[in-house]
Amino acid sequence: MHRLFGAGKQGAREPTPNPEAAVVYHKGKNVVTSSVVRGVPEKTRDETYTSILDRADDFFRSVAAAQPENLQCGKGCSLCCYGLFEIGSGDVPIIAEGLEKMHPARRRMIVRRAQEILAASNHPDLRECAPAEKESFFARTESTPCPNLNDRGECLIYEHRPLVCRTFGLPLRNADQYIGDICELNFLDAAQAEREAAAWDLQWEDALGAEDEYTIPEAIVIVARMRGWLTD
Repeated sequence: MHRLFGAGKQGAREPTPNPEAAVVYHKGKNVVTSSVVRGVPEKTRDETYTSILDRADDFFRSVAAAQPENLQCGKGCSLCCYGLFEIGSGDVPIIAEGLEKMHPARRRMIVRRAQEILAASNHPDLRECAPAEKESFFARTESTPCPNLNDRGECLIYEHRPLVCRTFGLPLRNADQYIGDICELNFLDAAQAEREAAAWDLQWEDALGAEDEYTIPEAIVIVARMRGWLTD
């Protein structure tokens, strides 16, 4: 479900995700280029998706408590909110629940933004398109802000955000295999042992197949169409 992150800041350019790697979130400059085994360990096969989200939140909080000097994430930091990326099908009903609970005017604004992103980006069907088309799409949307991001850099569906949004900023590992750092703001002076202790384990989440790939604006428009919000 993750891609690695790491497009560096150049001059006044706002740093944004640079989608590339196939099985992890955003491509990162500090990544160890070793293979990642995709799959869900036996201990999580019977977990509900919400329990996986809870696990992610608990783990992030534990890292923030243990290593506050290495984790710069906070309210208003929106580095990871620029650039489109894949989310899983399990995230779609979570987003739907968040939109359902919103004031209709705010929901209309978010749906409109999502529609504009789909139109402006010539959004392909990620479940059907060729790898080259997908790569081109992510390249041309690497600076696109999430439709849920407000002017203060805050997420309007924070409690209902996708899994990758909950673990972004942490290093990644796959069981005992350390993959690397994700965010250019975090763990800059951390020891390797600290990085490994803070690494989110890909084995704790569902594997993401091509048939499960969506983007956040795409998921919003799908939900809006199903709920009849496109015309309200």
